[in-house]
Amino acid sequence: MHNTTAPGPGHYSTAPPPPDGGQKKTHRRRNSVLGVLGAIIALGIIGSIVGGNSSHAAKTASAPRHSAAANAPAATPPAPAPEPSPDGNYSGSCDYTLGSDPVGGTARAIGEIDLTNTGNIGTVTHVRITWPQEGYAPLSMTRNVHVRAGASKSVRFHMPLSSDQVDRLQSWQEGHNFKDGCTYHAAITDTFGQAS
Repeated sequence: MHNTTAPGPGHYSTAPPPPDGGQKKTHRRRNSVLGVLGAIIALGIIGSIVGGNSSHAAKTASAPRHSAAANAPAATPPAPAPEPSPDGNYSGSCDYTLGSDPVGGTARAIGEIDLTNTGNIGTVTHVRITWPQEGYAPLSMTRNVHVRAGASKSVRFHMPLSSDQVDRLQSWQEGHNFKDGCTYHAAITDTFGQAS
């Protein structure tokens, strides 16, 4: 007796051909060939998709990455700041006034020092002015003055004089051909701001 049971999934039938002339066998064979061809095509499509994606991924991974910063032209480094060069000049003058009552305290020693900053940075300048006193140390006043680069500043001084100080000042001038006898001096002691 022949086994006419249809083959189970994944098995080929071992039964002889049916009595109808083998048409069923041909039909099964055609179905098997078409199934195998379909599976091969499906595997080929899946393989090409997977292979295409993996090669694309490989290309993406191996391709050099460019950022906007890498493509931008190199930034020009900032110019170095100029070297600070403090400099300046000064001139001065001095005198005294008696006022309406020199004995009562209206006399004043007066003077002015004019500063000009000729450097490229702000300066702190120590200025000093003196008035002579015959037989005594000169009367003196000092200040520290800030002057911006390229600017000028007048530094004004005035000092009350007693009647004795007026007498000593006049005595010095009489003994020195009536020169005023005052001295003035300026020296840069510091800088401020940025050099320009």
